[in-house]
Formats: sequence, structure tokens, C-alpha cells
Amino acid sequence: MSLITSAGRSGLDAVGKWSLIIGPILFVISGAMVTLDPADYGDKFVAAVAEGGDTAKWGLVIGVIGITLYARGVMGLTRITPEAGNAQARMRIASAGVVALLAVWTVQSGIGMAIAENPAAAASAGAVMLGIGAAGTILAFLTLIPFAGGIGSGGLVNKNIGWVLFVIAIIGLLTALIFGTNDETGSMILGILQLIWAVVTLVIGIMMFNGDGD
Repeated sequence: MSLITSAGRSGLDAVGKWSLIIGPILFVISGAMVTLDPADYGDKFVAAVAEGGDTAKWGLVIGVIGITLYARGVMGLTRITPEAGNAQARMRIASAGVVALLAVWTVQSGIGMAIAENPAAAASAGAVMLGIGAAGTILAFLTLIPFAGGIGSGGLVNKNIGWVLFVIAIIGLLTALIFGTNDETGSMILGILQLIWAVVTLVIGIMMFNGDGD
């Protein structure tokens, strides 16, 4: 039995589908290009960006592209979400949140690229980059809450997929608030959750392609 319900079997344009697949992949590649060491958090992450040079800079650029594609995919899903109930209202909130997230991520990446270009700037700009990154992480998981509810209650995918994303959102939000994003434990948990989030989003994109043939 398909995990896509009847309401979500058609309507999403090809760009939206590919965005849901390519966006998460680029996001994971972005993180790998900046640093592969899970111990790089806080000041160590800033140092990794400074030492990464062009590789880190391009990794940050790819990350912005990945978030942009993800935002495009979410907006595409919002467009095809049924208006009945509050599903589309939730998706509209998610879309607005993702646009805000893209803005925050772009600013953070811009600061990171400046540090990669000029490592000496790490001392003055590193704390700003980490602060913006912490705010962006909290915003990211906040936007996932209405997104999870919207795609589940709107019938775009099986409700279980929505519940998985909801759990990720709650755990991620609590982790960011309790441990912080620049703590060893918090960084490890958030990294795992972001990877799972990326995989689930990619799966949703693949399901949208497969749903056309149902």
C-alpha cells in the first residue's frame, strides 16, 4: 500500500519534486565539505571554517542552495495541500518559516564565507556566526512542527511520516534549548536529527514521483 494518500498523488510540479530530493542531498554535502569531524562544534566549528578555505566556502554556498531548494519544495507542497481543515494553514506557516530560515541561513553562511576567505576574521566574527546559527537551528525545528502537521493532516503522505517529522522537531527544539547548539551533546544530537530530517524529506520527494504512477 502506498504511503501517499489520494490527496497527495498528483499536483506537485516537477521542480518541487526534484527540490525535495536534491535539496537534502546538497545540505548533507554542504556539512561534509565544511567539516567531517563531529567534534567540531562551537569555536572548533569556527576554526574548521577558517581552516577549510575554498572548500568550506563552497560548502556553505551549496548549503544555501540546498535550503533554497528545500524551501521551494515546501512551497510546492503548500500549493497542493487541501484547504479543508487547517492543513493548508499549517503549511502556509511552514512556508513562511522556511523563507525566514533561508534568510537566516544565508546571513550565517555569508559570515562563514568571510571567515573562510580571511581566517583572521574568525576572532571577531566567529561568535556572531555561532549566535546566528543557534537562532537558525531553533527556527528550523520550529518550522518543522507546522510542516509535519500539514503534510500529515492534509493527506500528502501517510500520517506516520508526519509523526516522524513532528518527533524530530520536538526533540530538536528541546535539544537546542536545553543543551544549546554549541555543546558537545547538543551538537551530536542535532547532527543526527538533521541527517534523519534530510533523509525523510528526500523520501517524501521520491514518494511524490512514485505517487504519479499509482
